[in-house]
Amino acid sequence: MRLTEDARDLFLPAACASCRSAPAAGSGLCADCAADLLALRPVLAAPARRTAPPVVAGGPYAGALAEALNEYKERARRELAPALGALLGRALAVVAAEVPDAVLVPVPPTRAARRSRGFDHVAHACAGLGELHPVLRAGPRPDSVGLTPQGRAAAARASLRAAPRRLAALAASGRPAILVDDIVTTGATLDAAAAVLRRAGVAVPAAVVIAAALVGRQGFMWRYRRVPLWVSATRQGPKRHFGR
Repeated sequence: MRLTEDARDLFLPAACASCRSAPAAGSGLCADCAADLLALRPVLAAPARRTAPPVVAGGPYAGALAEALNEYKERARRELAPALGALLGRALAVVAAEVPDAVLVPVPPTRAARRSRGFDHVAHACAGLGELHPVLRAGPRPDSVGLTPQGRAAAARASLRAAPRRLAALAASGRPAILVDDIVTTGATLDAAAAVLRRAGVAVPAAVVIAAALVGRQGFMWRYRRVPLWVSATRQGPKRHFGR
């Protein structure tokens, strides 16, 4: 099936990554789906687990955004990076004033995932949004689909580790870090990533993601509130401030 799809894409104009029924423009999206993404506003995800940083997402993982993000990750459609990066930028704008002088630390893919896609999809999407510090590494981990929240947490802790020299340099700078990822579901990956940074003495006051999954009741830990753009998340969401 994948060979058939690849062959088709060589000879036919690329379809919109979201609706797949209209030709895509240079952004990888048709005009209507691009407008749907443009209309999204940041969502605040407040973790029940106190060790996880508060998270601001570019939008909920649904509709046009879910489809575009899946195409970006699973079919390596790099042309979608600017549109998805714009959502990250809006999320970052919510917390930027609260954490001045922060650097961005992307959550890394495993080697297998990077080899399959041909690029680091998180770092690619947040390029140009701030000063990137790739201080984390990801070892092999099982597919999160089907894992319990406890299983996700264990897999994330076992996979993520530091790039020692890079992390030591960041810690010596005294600057805080904002974690960046593609999607948050249970928060296990961001929790594990924050733990690695904090053990090295790096403050992790917040995280931003492209999308937040609207998960159900079975052990998941997130609640959502819409956050108006350019308004401090601390005035809209949890009572604890970013970085405190």
